[in-house]
Amino acid sequence: MTVTSPTGAKRELTLSESEPGTWRSTLPANELGLWQATDGTLKALVNVGPVNPKEFSEVTSTTETLKPLTQATGGDTRRVVDGSSIDLPRIVPVRASSVFHGDGWMGVKMRDASVVRGVGVLPLFAGLIGLLLLLGALAATWLREGR
Repeated sequence: MTVTSPTGAKRELTLSESEPGTWRSTLPANELGLWQATDGTLKALVNVGPVNPKEFSEVTSTTETLKPLTQATGGDTRRVVDGSSIDLPRIVPVRASSVFHGDGWMGVKMRDASVVRGVGVLPLFAGLIGLLLLLGALAATWLREGR
């Protein structure tokens, strides 16, 4: 029997008959999460950890959980994939509004926490001269070696 840990590590497990019709084995579980045991035909899942962990209490995907928080802060909760179509909203910067969503767009509040004071510019012309010098040196070396 093969046992797979939550991180994907596989271990072989040998079962021994403890009672007629009941086979058992033990394995130290050093990782919390969902373990899988299979013999190639049958599969069993074992949860190692708390009996009812919070992340498994509601596993259905819904936008309703975050909707009160996003509406209170001027945002929106929406699905990006609906069935087989992908509907990505346009992302726009928002400076002086408390509404951060609309029809087909979502806003990111611009806080002006950093200011760009200058931009270093290297002229394209200087880069071209360097490239021409490099190509000239390569051509001169090739000509010299070709004699």
